[in-house]
Amino acid sequence: MKRILHSLFSTLLVLLAVNAVAQEPKKKKDSVPVITIPVPAGVRVGVDISRFALKYFQPYRTDVTVNLDARYNDRIYIASDLSFNSVYHLDQNYKYISNGMSGTIGINYNLLKKTVPKENFIIYGGLRYGLAVFTYKVPEYRIYNLYWGNIRGSVPETTKMAHWIEMTVGMKVEVLKNFYLGWSLHERILVNGALANQDFPPLVIPGFGKGYKKSAFDFQYSVSYLFPLWKVKQAVKL
Repeated sequence: MKRILHSLFSTLLVLLAVNAVAQEPKKKKDSVPVITIPVPAGVRVGVDISRFALKYFQPYRTDVTVNLDARYNDRIYIASDLSFNSVYHLDQNYKYISNGMSGTIGINYNLLKKTVPKENFIIYGGLRYGLAVFTYKVPEYRIYNLYWGNIRGSVPETTKMAHWIEMTVGMKVEVLKNFYLGWSLHERILVNGALANQDFPPLVIPGFGKGYKKSAFDFQYSVSYLFPLWKVKQAVKL
């Protein structure tokens, strides 16, 4: 399944790149008049509702992610995700407790050329840097061995920092005035990969995913609202 999702992500990146090239300005002889007009822009605030569905499949963890973006110009959006995570896992082998927060910052580049003023449908590709700070502990673990006998131990509470590079593709659609629905795919690569190679690595890194892997693939589905606070100049074909 993961291999299929990675293939889908790669295919989307290629399609978006082809789309960007296809939309490059044509030669002068084929060009049409273009004007720039001021259009409303601002800060868009959303919530990733897929995190609540994740709770059904992994009831031991709680995740909340807030999406933010702000339109800088005709094509570029400053984008960020703020996440909170807590984990309480208990089974016959070990007990694990953690909590922490994370944030990402980067840009989304709109790959669509708008032909209608105030059109707010976007398909984008983006690049971000992510940072998480979290604590975790293993109050008790058990190793069952018929020869040496059962072993019990614990891992004291420790504070860790993780950072990663993140690539994303997605889209946002205005369904009501200033209200948006959107989805996005995320590929994250852990920069301090040694974190995943510890004897007892973190079960979950806030905002990243599984802490015992050096890369993570993620899907988000968000509901957001745009607060129109300023205007930007937008190129529109006549």
